[in-house]
Amino acid sequence: MPSKPVIVFVPGAWHTPDSFHLVTAELQAAGYETRGVDLASVGAQTPLKDFWPDVEAIQRVLKPLADEGKDIVLVVHSYGGVIGNQAVQGFVKSEREKEGKKGGISHIYFCCAFALPEGVSLMDALNNKPLSWFQINDTQDTVTPATPIETFYNDVKEPEKYVNMLKPHSYRTFASKVTYAGWRHVPSTYLLCEKDEAIPIHAQKGMVEAAQQAGADMKVETVSASHSPFMSMAEEMARSIRRAAGESV
Repeated sequence: MPSKPVIVFVPGAWHTPDSFHLVTAELQAAGYETRGVDLASVGAQTPLKDFWPDVEAIQRVLKPLADEGKDIVLVVHSYGGVIGNQAVQGFVKSEREKEGKKGGISHIYFCCAFALPEGVSLMDALNNKPLSWFQINDTQDTVTPATPIETFYNDVKEPEKYVNMLKPHSYRTFASKVTYAGWRHVPSTYLLCEKDEAIPIHAQKGMVEAAQQAGADMKVETVSASHSPFMSMAEEMARSIRRAAGESV
């Protein structure tokens, strides 16, 4: 049997990789190696001017794994979909194989994440209108969520402990335009979250339909969860990721 892929987690804005701890525990118990990416934009002492330091942070995690010949499933959440898509460039398993290299990204797993085409930023996807719950500072370079429990954790037990883990996010990263859409090059799964108050279900479905119409090999799974199924439905999400990794569970 081929060895299991490594599961790399890219969090969304305001979040650290620790937010995935329930899902990573499930995956590790099932024999998977996991990694988390600490985003430069989250809690930055000097707010970032664009998303490239985040893209580079992801690629710093991907590179040694690919160099070791390991297959990778890249799990991206929310804003993590923007930068994760971009970071796929140079790490596509099928393209590396043509170059005689082993390892690379074999699957992208979008968890209620932005799946954007080239030339589009997160703010473009929002019609360049900040969301009502964005709290933007006076210098327009950091943003915090005004209503995190309602927006992110509306079905999560003891959400306050997760609210306390949130950090200010570098707002200008939201204006960076994608130049590479990983979903065009790698098979993917999109986990639709029906109770999501941050990226409503109709917006999630719209991104999936646009990607599929553009030729994406994108499967869809659905959960009755908020923006944070890795907290409220960890077992279900872990099984979904295992299916994306090639298991029948």
